[in-house]
Order: sequence, then structure tokens, then C-alpha cells
Amino acid sequence: MARTPADIGAAAAQIEDATRLFGTAQSLTEWRQRFDYSQRQAADAIGCSRGAWAGYEHGDQPIPKYISLAIAALSLGVGR
Repeated sequence: MARTPADIGAAAAQIEDATRLFGTAQSLTEWRQRFDYSQRQAADAIGCSRGAWAGYEHGDQPIPKYISLAIAALSLGVGR
């Protein structure tokens, strides 16, 4: 499937939107609570350790883009 520069630009914009939406400690806490996940369940759902999740959620560690994207994907029902 060929992609045009416009398609690539639109996809890049969606990625940036997802990283902004789930790029703060508060947004991770809100997401986890909305899905009624414990920190362990949230970490398991996105594929990181509970310690890493706690660090992101408490603002001790920067949230990598791949974590923000994984959360966005789960929010859209991808992988469930």
C-alpha cells in the first residue's frame, strides 16, 4: 500500500497528538483510573514493569513516546 506525503504527515500528527494526550503523569493516572486498573494491571497492559509505570505516573521518569502510543492504542481498543 503506497503512502503519500500527506498520509505520512497525517500519521505523524496523530502520533504527536497521542504523545501530548498521554504525556503527563496526571494523564497516566487518569487513564489508569478510568479503566479501573491497578498500577500492575496498567503496566502489564502496556508492557512495562510496575516500577517503571509508577515512575512515569509519579513524574520521576519522563514518559517515552512508545508508552504514550501504547496507551492511545489500548484506549482505541487495539490489542484487546
